[in-house]
Amino acid sequence: MQANSAVAVRAPRRNGVILLIAGVLLLAIGIVGLVSLQGKSVRFDKAYAEHGDLSPYFFGQLEEGQSYSFFQKLWLGICYYRLWVMLAGVALVAVFVALNRDLLYSQKVAPYVFVAPFIITFVVFFAYPLISTILMSFQEITGSGTSWIGFKNYTDMFSNKNFYTAVKNSVIYMVLTCAILIPIPMLLAYLAESKLSKVGGLFKTIAFMPVLCSVVVAGIIFRMMFSELDGALMNQVRKLLGQEPIIWLKTAWGSMFAMVLLCFWRWTGMNMLYYMAGLKSISNELYEAADIDGANSVQKFTKICLPLLKPTTIYVLTISIYAGLSMFTESYMIFGGNNSPKNYGLTIVGYLYRYGFEKVDKFGFASAVGLVLMLGSLIITIIQLRITGVIGKKED
Repeated sequence: MQANSAVAVRAPRRNGVILLIAGVLLLAIGIVGLVSLQGKSVRFDKAYAEHGDLSPYFFGQLEEGQSYSFFQKLWLGICYYRLWVMLAGVALVAVFVALNRDLLYSQKVAPYVFVAPFIITFVVFFAYPLISTILMSFQEITGSGTSWIGFKNYTDMFSNKNFYTAVKNSVIYMVLTCAILIPIPMLLAYLAESKLSKVGGLFKTIAFMPVLCSVVVAGIIFRMMFSELDGALMNQVRKLLGQEPIIWLKTAWGSMFAMVLLCFWRWTGMNMLYYMAGLKSISNELYEAADIDGANSVQKFTKICLPLLKPTTIYVLTISIYAGLSMFTESYMIFGGNNSPKNYGLTIVGYLYRYGFEKVDKFGFASAVGLVLMLGSLIITIIQLRITGVIGKKED
């Protein structure tokens, strides 16, 4: 009886385990081959197909009369046919699963199956690009190949005055947009949800409509509004106030004002939506208790709404910091390109774009700029979350 019970609880034997092992190995080999190309897969594929020089990618320059060894040829073939190698690995894993269908109903395996899409997406679209960017930031990437130059990209970046101009513009833009796009949408959301509002539904619709507008269209409209012509909208406003027309986009404060106003116009409705969702989560019993105590609307807002809307405010502040530091399209459309007068509209992402796409053989330099932007955003966000108590808060 004991022997039979031992057999009964024994785990079922899996069919074709060798298929699973081979499939995982093929997947791993294909991924390693892809990563080893360091973003030069297109040029490698062309050189391999045309029997060209492969020394910029693997194994160095061959001497006259020398040829690659069997294992070197095998690795070059794996790198060239990497996609088919990975597809073969996926096919073998699928065959293993088909032979062991009970795995689909296993409570032990199910969590890994559900988590697998996220892990794959994270590795392919975040971890691999991040690692490649880190490597490229220490390299000089040209049309003829890649060479390791150490910290030269970083020293060149920190010695370039345009870099500090871009950082200053991005930080000022971020601070101004955060200062505007948190209190004003919060107040407007409170007024729209208030019982005193008679046209709350219409107001919500009008406020949210700019969110649906394309940033390209909005940027062109604002470029026309802030045109240097006397008939431009903003110059007409100055005339109504008894002031002379000015060239808005050729002054530092005018350029910043145009970009911040565009951001305020587009995203006020979205932040209002966040705050209205936060207001919905506040119990009406709190407001009824405040009415019994004789509290007015201002006291309800300061004593009930503000404290209970803290999680929403932290979320809005976090995404506003990221959006402020990563702003590019708005500036590009307002100035009709990435070359604004005296770099008044140059942002850190615009600086990255200038060296990554507009200049030749500067992709390694742009990678270094991107990493500095990422680390700067991360540091600012962590400080903000630390100050607001989201992280580092001691449990009672």
